[in-house]
Amino acid sequence: MELWFVLAGITALFWGSAGIFAKLSTPRIGVARVALLIAVVESVMYTTAFLVFREDVPISLADGALALGSCVIGVLGFLCFFESLMDGQVAIAGTISAAYPALTVVGALVFLAETLTAAQGLGVAIIIAGVVALSYEPNPGSANATPKRSLIFAFLAFGLWGLWSLTSKMAIDRVGAGNLFGFYVMSSLTAPVLYYWFRRMRPGGQTGLSPTRTAWVLGALGLAVNVVGALTYSFALEDGNASLVVPISSAYPIVTVVLAIGVLKEKISKLQGLALAVVVIGLVMIGLTL
Repeated sequence: MELWFVLAGITALFWGSAGIFAKLSTPRIGVARVALLIAVVESVMYTTAFLVFREDVPISLADGALALGSCVIGVLGFLCFFESLMDGQVAIAGTISAAYPALTVVGALVFLAETLTAAQGLGVAIIIAGVVALSYEPNPGSANATPKRSLIFAFLAFGLWGLWSLTSKMAIDRVGAGNLFGFYVMSSLTAPVLYYWFRRMRPGGQTGLSPTRTAWVLGALGLAVNVVGALTYSFALEDGNASLVVPISSAYPIVTVVLAIGVLKEKISKLQGLALAVVVIGLVMIGLTL
């Protein structure tokens, strides 16, 4: 069995399960405290990755600003994702936010003058259709209805991650993948701390319960699993072709949905189930053409 295939499969497993850890911990901890966890857990892990994989290449001020801005956008996307989990199902919010490659493809077409293949165009179209279907709730008063607040933050994460994916691709070309980890260290120490201060000043009624030690541990594990997934994804791309690695790793919402239904006992309608399948198919189609 090829190494890239194993690593891509591990990436999908890690990214998919990270959402379950987040759902189990975020409503109990509150997003403000999760922001502090990001500052502690991710800064340590990305510092280690930077020290191991850094590259000796010159970095201009403009390239550094691009890399840092991209990393900050990515962290903000995570914070919006955590906000969406405060009162929403991870099966829905996680899939909407995971559909961001559709925006990346469109952004590459507009800003990077890349061509759009027929398969990519179809993939983007069905992803958008699936996301719209996920946000549609025929019975807002039902027990399983997704709250509007959760949908708003899921779509914010969708937009921010789409921009992050596009700018990180540009940043890697200019500063190198190993050096980008150093900018993640800076973003994980600044953006979450500022967000924590903002949330403490304006909690908005979403402060979370009194967190237990178990909740803190689950939150930290979720963040660590996500970072490890990012590292295995990088190694998979290094060992195999992107056209093979991306579609496998992009299917991680399947893991999230299966675990959300099996472990968290979340319930989804037939329409939502169909929409989830459509989004995953669109992600795989986009990945197959990268």
